[in-house]
Amino acid sequence: RTWLPSVRAKAGAVQAFAIECLVERTISVATSPSRISRATRCCAKICAAFALASILVLMILSGSAAAGMELSLTSVSGTAQDALGRPVANALVILRAADGRTVLRTTSDEHGQFKVRAQLPGTYDLIVQKPGFKPASEILVFPSTAGTPVHLVMESVQALTVPVTASRVRAQNGLTATGVSKYTFTARDIANLPQGEATPLNQVLLQMPGVALDQNQEIHIRGEHAGVQYQMNSILLPLDTNNDPTFTQLLNSYFVKSVSLIDGVLPAEYGYRTSGVVEISTKSGCDDPHNEFTIYGGQRDTAQPSFQLGGCGGKFSYFLTGVYTHSNLGLSSATRGPDPIHDGVDQGQGFAYLTYSISPTTQLSLITGMTVAHNQFPNVPGETPEFTLRGVNPADFPSEDIDSTLDQQDYYGVLALNGALGSNADYQLAYTMHYNRENFNPDEISDLIYQGIAPKVFDSDFSNSAQGNLTYRWNDHTLRGGFYFGEYGVEADNTSSVFPVAAGVTAEVPISITTNLNKINLVYGVYLQDTWQLSEKLSVNFGSRWDRVSGLVNDSQFSPTINFVYKPRRDTTIHAGFARNFQIPNFQGVSPGIAALQHTTGGVGPGIPLNVNLDAETDYTWDVGYTHQITPQLALSQDGYFRMDRDYIDEGEFGFVPIDAPFNYVRGYGAGLENSITYNLSNLTLRVSQFVAREEVRGVATGQYNFPPPAQLHYLDQHFIVLDHTPLVGGSGGAAYKWKTWQFTFDGLFSSGLRGGFANRTQLPKVWQFNLSAAKSLDVPLLGHIENRVILLNVFDRINLIRPATGIGVFQSAYGPRITVYDALTIPLPAL
Repeated sequence: RTWLPSVRAKAGAVQAFAIECLVERTISVATSPSRISRATRCCAKICAAFALASILVLMILSGSAAAGMELSLTSVSGTAQDALGRPVANALVILRAADGRTVLRTTSDEHGQFKVRAQLPGTYDLIVQKPGFKPASEILVFPSTAGTPVHLVMESVQALTVPVTASRVRAQNGLTATGVSKYTFTARDIANLPQGEATPLNQVLLQMPGVALDQNQEIHIRGEHAGVQYQMNSILLPLDTNNDPTFTQLLNSYFVKSVSLIDGVLPAEYGYRTSGVVEISTKSGCDDPHNEFTIYGGQRDTAQPSFQLGGCGGKFSYFLTGVYTHSNLGLSSATRGPDPIHDGVDQGQGFAYLTYSISPTTQLSLITGMTVAHNQFPNVPGETPEFTLRGVNPADFPSEDIDSTLDQQDYYGVLALNGALGSNADYQLAYTMHYNRENFNPDEISDLIYQGIAPKVFDSDFSNSAQGNLTYRWNDHTLRGGFYFGEYGVEADNTSSVFPVAAGVTAEVPISITTNLNKINLVYGVYLQDTWQLSEKLSVNFGSRWDRVSGLVNDSQFSPTINFVYKPRRDTTIHAGFARNFQIPNFQGVSPGIAALQHTTGGVGPGIPLNVNLDAETDYTWDVGYTHQITPQLALSQDGYFRMDRDYIDEGEFGFVPIDAPFNYVRGYGAGLENSITYNLSNLTLRVSQFVAREEVRGVATGQYNFPPPAQLHYLDQHFIVLDHTPLVGGSGGAAYKWKTWQFTFDGLFSSGLRGGFANRTQLPKVWQFNLSAAKSLDVPLLGHIENRVILLNVFDRINLIRPATGIGVFQSAYGPRITVYDALTIPLPAL
């Protein structure tokens, strides 16, 4: 460390002398060739030899020093710690040049350690940031500060003796700073699932407490149907993003850095969909390199190529993904067999995350994505035609050949500005856009003779919204306020071929009926909340929001919330709270013109109200739970809730068109208990979660046409019924073990079964499935570090009936996938 700079300086002087000598001799040769002498040529050779020798010596010394001491004139190692000397993991580390350019972004590891390298000597600003801590910074001057470790102490915004989310190891189950249950899967946890990054996002969420599986890969959280809210990088995605998760997974796992399920007594900042919040943190181009290509495929005619590209330079970063899927497992199979009939899907997805650092404390970001999908609608063989179409022989149109399809296009974009106003305040402003369209294309002849209706359906939803928030930290208070304004324009154009029905006689010649709907819906609200550290062991989050919706729904509400967090000891946290919530229905999917289908084979019978008006849902929720760190590796959590619902929102299918239509029950209640335990080592991960839940409702307030015959409606008005999308008992779990260059993974899920039949009085069979995988990493010449993964889904080939052919808002059976073998090969791509 002491003599290397001197050697470098002397070597540089030798090189300069040699170069000067060479230049002078070369000029002499060029101008007066006759003056070339033996001495001159010798001098030139000696100078060149000295130059080459000095360069070689310098390279050897520099390489030796770098290899022996890991020393660089433009690199430095550092550690981020809190005031108690504990490492701060996953902190964002930014190195900026004197002109404000971002030279490097990285994150601290689990020990709080990081390393940064500058491109050139000079003065740089090192900044370390993490939510819950005030930013810490240090001025670095290269090369004078090179090799000297940097220790940054990050000041917590709350008392460190009672950190709400403090944990000695990273555990999947935990709490937010406001005391709300939070279960998190990082990209590493997703890689520890059998399908790795190819795992659909809903399958990732099914490994979390309180999440239940429905047909077509739909999920329900804590017994609610349409109460899921999606956020990306702390920005609320448009509410209609979750309109039809049944058919197209708009969001995938390839771009996920971490995904968390937040549920319980949510603080006032969350509204409109409050049964659960799915918070996604996306990968960034300034993270570790993500340039790779994966080909995933196997049985069921499955092929799924994908790519990831990321980069970071100066003030700009980018991250891109693209996925194409072809499979014979699009929707849930309508048959028990391993190969569904007419259930193909072709789908393309794209995602981009771009950031630009306007200043060291201000960032502009753009998130955009799209999905285009073509789905066949699954068939059941051997069905008997129910209607007669003049001039058509039913034998020429077997049910296994019906060719109905569903096409969907989805596009979204988010433009956000984030910044800090000094050390105690920060803000976020965002604009979001979303467009979704669905086209159901019937097989007109077959649908008429089997269903009595052949509807050609076009549904679309175009939304624009603005949102913002401001956070201010003052003494023991963290104040936060914000607003939301969204415009949702829906359009529904339906043209149906149906048979007229007169005096109980069904005609044999169809007629065409067209109905249209166009409606602008406005959603807006404001909120204010405070997280107050009352003492070293007790904190409280309280606040309220006011919201209003107009259009297909007209309602408004004040929604207060309060949640206490008590930490009796360092490894145990108890929380309890109450909230009043305001939830709005899905605007898309409302069936227009129901009355126009009266007295046809596409309408409902007499005595059924045709009310298509919708109501907002009001919930009263009580929640209590705790987390306990049993050992540094073992964490336990438990959470219980009770909820009273007014105008409970549910969804069902009108006829056999696979587009859900919302409706309201008069009232209901939900209760449940959730448990999870996780164990984490560097090479071993174990986790198990379990829940018991009950969701019952009574009376139908809107959308009664989903409930023929009249006897079922009458029964619902007189009795509480169990909702058909909530099992009584459910659970999931998994394990991952890494041995040398091998990784072995396992996961599974269990459900006591959903319900069906008249008024949901029939209990369906249990559902369970186990999956395995083995992955091998190796270095291949010319390709680099690759990974190959063999996957086996539904190891025991269990036949799982998810839905029966009869039930409320259900018309066709749905089965889970049978045993399937896949392979995934991942190879690196060069950086752009």
